Amino acid sequence: MPDRGIKITHVAPSGPAQKAGIRPGDVLESINTHPVRDILDVRFYSTQDRLHCRFYRGSNPIEIDLSGEADWGLEFEPMRFHACGNRCIFCFVDQNPPNLRRSLYFKDEDYRLSFLHGNYITLSHVSNADLERIAVQKLSPLYVSVHATDDTVRARLLGRNKPDDLLGKLSFLKDHGIELHCQIVVCPGINDGAVLDETIETLSRFYPSVRSLAVVPVGLTRHREGLTPLRGVDGTASGELIGRVRRFQTDFRKSMKTRFVWAADECFLQARRTVPPAKYYEDFWQMENGVGLVRHFLNALKQARRHFPGRIPPRRLAVITGVLAAPVLRKNLLPACRRIRGLEIRIVPVKNRFFGETVTVSGLLTAGDIGREAAALPDGWELMIPDHCLNDDGLFLDGETLHTLERFAGRPVHAVDVPWRLWGNE
Repeated sequence: MPDRGIKITHVAPSGPAQKAGIRPGDVLESINTHPVRDILDVRFYSTQDRLHCRFYRGSNPIEIDLSGEADWGLEFEPMRFHACGNRCIFCFVDQNPPNLRRSLYFKDEDYRLSFLHGNYITLSHVSNADLERIAVQKLSPLYVSVHATDDTVRARLLGRNKPDDLLGKLSFLKDHGIELHCQIVVCPGINDGAVLDETIETLSRFYPSVRSLAVVPVGLTRHREGLTPLRGVDGTASGELIGRVRRFQTDFRKSMKTRFVWAADECFLQARRTVPPAKYYEDFWQMENGVGLVRHFLNALKQARRHFPGRIPPRRLAVITGVLAAPVLRKNLLPACRRIRGLEIRIVPVKNRFFGETVTVSGLLTAGDIGREAAALPDGWELMIPDHCLNDDGLFLDGETLHTLERFAGRPVHAVDVPWRLWGNE
């Protein structure tokens, strides 16, 4: 058995690999003499027309030729991801309550996950060999947690004893044409103020390789026993962040023809500021990071309401949301739904008792907290919850399922991306 390669978990019947004699359990060791470490290597080295592949069955090599254009009919074992070696003083994983499922305590720091799924990484443990692979295989874009470009401040935030040559790594990636989207998690008193200014200014010099920059308030739960004392970003601080970011945006639009840096939606909601129009967000580079998500929803609502039905069969719908977004939904969704006869709708903000009431976003709501709030509703009301409360396995953060919530709440529960899915709107 080779000490490298990836194991085959499934071989499609009558596919090229099965016809060549490959079986589940065999290991793909190399393609055209290139060692194979994971599925990214398979994709990268399979672009040639003819491929000479070496498999192993136990200690016995099997060498076959396959076409690079054909579907081999193979499925491979999942990648094993690299764990994070930092001890970030604001890490959300460290603020999880005990007794959750094991996967919620895993801290990933893997450039492959960043490329494949947009996960943020610090680059602090990326080796020279990793950088070379990123450059050669064009693993772009990547998503990078910077937090500070000052070596001392960044080391403090990441819980490191020494600098990690972030700027050298960014320079290498820029020189090799890798696109980067960066974030700064703001911890008041540590990396705000002049430190934040320096970080934004320094990263702007890497444009257009660093294509966008998000400024995100630190998230703090009630489970911080024994952790570094930190302050949250309140409404006043959020307003200051918005103003600071906008001053940079004014300069960058003149010099780079882009705003380059954006404050997260949470800042606008905390500061009770109007969410900017769509053009402000340009290409919505960081929507999955909470930058422009509210505006995207409001624009989708504006388009969808043109097709709202005039009447539906009688229905009472309670829209579950986090405390932060509730005012936006009351102001915009409720008026849009008044034209639909037969529909009664109410906005139900849920306080987060699981993580603590300082956590106000809907994506971190649990079945337990939603169920307790739903218990106060009269009979006959259905629940709508944001589908991002559930993971790909259909589990809430407290490990419960949609079916469990329905039993606990005693009413139907619908997990959808937008409420108008529930009245057949196109």
